[in-house]
Amino acid sequence: MNFGRMANINIFCKIRQLETLVKPGGLLVQNCNPTQFSKSTSSLANLNRSVIPNANNYPKCNILSKLSVQSKVSITQTRAASAQGDHVRLWVIERIVSASFLSLIPAALVLENKYIDILLAGAIVMHTHWGLEAIILDYARPIVVGTLVPKLAFLMLNLLSVATLAGLFVLIYNGPGLTKTIKNGWAIGKDR
Repeated sequence: MNFGRMANINIFCKIRQLETLVKPGGLLVQNCNPTQFSKSTSSLANLNRSVIPNANNYPKCNILSKLSVQSKVSITQTRAASAQGDHVRLWVIERIVSASFLSLIPAALVLENKYIDILLAGAIVMHTHWGLEAIILDYARPIVVGTLVPKLAFLMLNLLSVATLAGLFVLIYNGPGLTKTIKNGWAIGKDR
């Protein structure tokens, strides 16, 4: 079945309008004329040219002209947290730490080494810290709960992360070790 028969040209115009809303240079686009988009705009920019050969004969879409300027600008606002810092590098580091669990956990369980326990403890605390930090960023927004609650939440998160890491280091240096403690926990009830 031909995809061009199933899809209406209005769908392509609406998709293109949504694409142009999020692009900084595309906020003033008033119609969906296929000749005004370059070939590198997106993967959907040339879709109606390849599916519907006479797309220029269809009426132009003027939905954007009916939107107010306020709604056009509010769609492109970004999160306040992403205005500073290198978040791509942090995202890559988070993925590396998450992927390191695939080798760290089996190595720690097999070898029961103090240094691997230290690496595992650090990775666990970093992974947990970043996850809880994302929860605070999502749910304790200053616009919703005020400016004091997020600051207190981040302070409590930092104190919790430091206390957790310190407790794990005490367990590693003064106790049986992290993986030995986990194995002892698994062995409870097996002796009977």
